[in-house]
Amino acid sequence: MNNRQYYYLVAGLPDIVLDQPKMPFSVAAFREELKAQLHPDDYRLVEWLFLPADNRNLLHFLHKTEATRDDNGHYSPDDFADALREPERLHVYMQTFIAAFQAQEPLRPGMTWENQLTELFYDYALANTQGFLNDWFLFDRNLRNVLAAMSIRRNRLSAEGQLIGEYEFTAALRSSHARDFGLSGEFPMMERLLQWEDNNWLEREMAIDAKRWKYLDELNAFNYFSVEVLLAYLIKLMILQRWAPLDKADGETVFKNIIGHLEHSVPI
Repeated sequence: MNNRQYYYLVAGLPDIVLDQPKMPFSVAAFREELKAQLHPDDYRLVEWLFLPADNRNLLHFLHKTEATRDDNGHYSPDDFADALREPERLHVYMQTFIAAFQAQEPLRPGMTWENQLTELFYDYALANTQGFLNDWFLFDRNLRNVLAAMSIRRNRLSAEGQLIGEYEFTAALRSSHARDFGLSGEFPMMERLLQWEDNNWLEREMAIDAKRWKYLDELNAFNYFSVEVLLAYLIKLMILQRWAPLDKADGETVFKNIIGHLEHSVPI
């Protein structure tokens, strides 16, 4: 990405592990610190990681649901309302989605509006990022597609409109009858995912997040004080934030609800 180094900021970060009981600080607090400390070009890279929250908020706004706003998002409901009159306020992929939604003309017939927005986001992100972010978004899209394909196969559902993106990876997920969809060589964690398939929900979800965590470490194997290290730390905080509200009593119930949603669509 660039050669800027953030020695003081990186050195001051507390170590975090996936199963720690408490976050060292909130995602919001870390975001503010990054905004204050990073070069503007580097902070623009940080903002990519908050777009999925904006996507969720945009869907709730357009569907006029009462869901609580995801505070990780950048745009407020007023911003979205203004964008209906001045769409250039938003990212291009959001403009495309809003136009299709308002006209009730799906960009991909047979695909939910949620999955259409997800597909637009990943296509946009992969076309406009490079290096660490590009690798992360590609991995994340592949992982989500694999999880969806496993649910489709397990529950004997149609794959129509369920997989995100038209590329060789999803073509294999749609057509292959092999246990690993013929993708173990391209996606090394495939075999491990298949082994977890029958585990209890909570263990499976923790194991998947552990793989995300490990992949972030692999991406930064030779980075030490760069913005990539800070991006990975932010993603890890987001993973911890996902687990923070859970305790041993209600964790499995919550995650069953999460996976129940996965049975029918790939989440943003």
